[in-house]
Amino acid sequence: MLEKEKLAATGNNYGDWVRNLRIVLRSAKKLYVVEYDLPAKPAPEAPEDVRNVWATKDDDHNLVQCLMLACMSLELQKRFEFHKPLGMIRELDALYRETAKSERYDIMKALMDCKMAEGSSVDEHVVKMIGYAERLKTLGFPLPPGHMMDMVLSSLPPSYDGFVMNYSMTGMEKTPEEVLAMLKTTEGGLRKNRKQVLLVNKTASFKKKKGKPKKGKGTGKTGSQSNSKGGAKNETEYFYCKGT
Repeated sequence: MLEKEKLAATGNNYGDWVRNLRIVLRSAKKLYVVEYDLPAKPAPEAPEDVRNVWATKDDDHNLVQCLMLACMSLELQKRFEFHKPLGMIRELDALYRETAKSERYDIMKALMDCKMAEGSSVDEHVVKMIGYAERLKTLGFPLPPGHMMDMVLSSLPPSYDGFVMNYSMTGMEKTPEEVLAMLKTTEGGLRKNRKQVLLVNKTASFKKKKGKPKKGKGTGKTGSQSNSKGGAKNETEYFYCKGT
């Protein structure tokens, strides 16, 4: 994952790089290496189990150090060749703070502008917002859980007003992932209701067209139809009156 895109000297991909680094280290159960310094080496007379634990941690630090250096540009490798993992992270954070600040602003703006269109997928919408929140977290700017939920609920279209009102009145405290599951259930109900309304409208329209009377060829201004004989009589009377 890290080899696909090495950390550039400009730091324009630092946010992605450090997030991928944490994912890799978490999967290998070595995330602690970039969060805590290596403790001092125990004295030779220390118990063997203490010395063994320290040796294991020292191996982990060396392994993570090599991994980080191998996934940097050549220029950064030369600069951080003799840095410990935590020292590297701290200096990189300071070095690319302004870049991260600009990225944080762009992500926060995108999150605030995120609005769900009526009839679109609530799954895709909320997952996108969660992704923005996770990105902010990797940049050192985690959103409070309550604030994140307010942003998710306020981004929903009017068809979800009932859900939002119920959520607020009951005082629920759920994670975005838990609320997403609830919203997907609500979405299923909304789609079912839309189909029923559409079916009713089509049925009413069909009955209206079917029951509408058709005009006949002999229909006069009053809407009554006369037969051919009656029509001839009326025509004769008309000309008789004209002749008179």
